[in-house]
Amino acid sequence: MAVRTIEELEDRLDCALSWRRIELQTLKSQIRSSYRNSAHSPLTRALARSGIALLYAHWEGYVKESCQAYVDYIAKRRLKVGELNDGLLKVVLDQLNRRSASGDESAMIALMEAVRAPGNSRARIPRDTIVDTKSNLRSTVLSEILQCIGFDPTAFLTKNNLIDRTLCDGRNAIAHGRDYYPNPDEFDTLHDEVMLMLTQIRSTIMLHAQEQKYRRNSE
Repeated sequence: MAVRTIEELEDRLDCALSWRRIELQTLKSQIRSSYRNSAHSPLTRALARSGIALLYAHWEGYVKESCQAYVDYIAKRRLKVGELNDGLLKVVLDQLNRRSASGDESAMIALMEAVRAPGNSRARIPRDTIVDTKSNLRSTVLSEILQCIGFDPTAFLTKNNLIDRTLCDGRNAIAHGRDYYPNPDEFDTLHDEVMLMLTQIRSTIMLHAQEQKYRRNSE
């Protein structure tokens, strides 16, 4: 579904977040209930392990879906090269440079137009390649994505250890069959932190869209 307006963008972000929140909250309650009934039962262990894997799935899934919706929204603005913020401008010029280096004559012409008349040259935003989570959304990958769309990644710097070690490494340990078993308190804390990060991603995207921060002179 195309994202053409602020309202459509907000609906996309909220729908994508709502069902994830419900699913994770339900699992959180089941883990806590199972732990009360039998702290070390196979069911409790299985629920806790699946909870970590699902938290990561929603972390990567929402970041990818919401940032992609924002990129689609920007693409519909039909901006000129000279209007782009630094992150988007770098992405556009880098793609044109790569294509021209490989022998794409049309990319070379577009690159020349972008240099000579940035105020008139249409920005060709590579919608399908900007948001690449690399199937392992660590803090460095998150920062790269955010910088490409013109966001400040420093807001997430305090979450680097949680993202890399607790969330990603925990998911990988479970996916690779290792005996990683978080207790309910650990899961509750991670659940709450992940939901805060997803909400922050949602708020950041809406702020940038509403204030047109994808434009160079939005400040």
